[in-house]
Amino acid sequence: MKAPALLGRLRFDVRGLRPGLGWLRRFRRTGDDPAGRPRKPLSKALLGAVAVVAVAYAGLAGWLALNAGATREAWQASIPSTTAAVAPLPPPAPPEPKVTAPAVPPPLPTDAAPLPLPGVPAAAVTLVPAPVPGLVEDSRNGPLPRIAQDGRKPWQVYARPFPATDKRPRIAIVMSDLGLSGVTTGNALAKLPPGITLAFLPYAERLDDWVERARTKGHEVMLSVPMEPLNYPRDDPGPNALLTMLGPDRNMERLEWSLGKAVGYVGITSTTGSKFTANPAAMQPVIDALKARGLLLVDARSNPKSVAGPLANLAGVPRALGDRVIDRDLSRGAIDDQLRELEEIAKTNGAAVGFASPYPTTIERLNLWMTALADRGIALAPVSAVVNIQK
Repeated sequence: MKAPALLGRLRFDVRGLRPGLGWLRRFRRTGDDPAGRPRKPLSKALLGAVAVVAVAYAGLAGWLALNAGATREAWQASIPSTTAAVAPLPPPAPPEPKVTAPAVPPPLPTDAAPLPLPGVPAAAVTLVPAPVPGLVEDSRNGPLPRIAQDGRKPWQVYARPFPATDKRPRIAIVMSDLGLSGVTTGNALAKLPPGITLAFLPYAERLDDWVERARTKGHEVMLSVPMEPLNYPRDDPGPNALLTMLGPDRNMERLEWSLGKAVGYVGITSTTGSKFTANPAAMQPVIDALKARGLLLVDARSNPKSVAGPLANLAGVPRALGDRVIDRDLSRGAIDDQLRELEEIAKTNGAAVGFASPYPTTIERLNLWMTALADRGIALAPVSAVVNIQK
């Protein structure tokens, strides 16, 4: 017999129940039913079914008691999990003791030139932007330099700063005839240290741009004015050059043509005027114009008989004198020899001026020479810092 049928036979018939518990008094201790009839004993089949159910429940309880631990472990194993080993954190490192660094004096400038001015970093010497109001006048040839009403002079205002307290022998290097070749001029600006003075030809295209770039980098700037050489006209210095055959008025007009091409320069020089600078009558009006405009003169002394320096000295025009052209011979050894001679002249006379051209070999030897110049007790100076001090 199936379990539902057995359970159906065990259901009580509740329709005969009445409210209250009075029906219980009709039960007899003998086990008869309320009607007084003896109750029938349970059938053997029913008793067997009950026994089977009891045995089944007992077996289930026993199985659970014996296998509950294994069942729980199997259930936990079916859940994904991972185990990570966590190492203990290392103890914090003890703080390192503070070490106070000894005071170190500031390094010398990288171009082995002057000591820095008070409050001015050695690597960042800034020139006054040009043009400065009051130091320029308009003309048909362009802006011309002039002395300001308060007495300021262009050669002083536009100069690269140099400390007067630096008593070392000074060497000024003038890199001349720049501006005609953009490649050569750009190479010089890129590789030369700012302590070197740059002289530009007035024939250069975009001369005002070149001068501004040079001054922005820190170079002191001059104009290289074309003048008549000894072998003129075979060696022609170019249009608007100053010539001994011309009168003072014509030469002054040509000089102003050159001076009006840019602003921000400290003075003039010439590497071609071997004939013109040896002629006192031709040179004197130039000296007078430089004095009136507050400019300096560097006599390259392309002719040993040049009168430009002595005339400037007599007129009170700031002047410097060229001592060597360091690259007439372009061999490395010859350039090095000329630089050593400049050092000896500077130690003897207090200052020396060397002229050079922007050849790659010249730039290479100059940079190498300057690496230890300060160690030898010599300062690289702008040309404005050597005027009137050469013995």
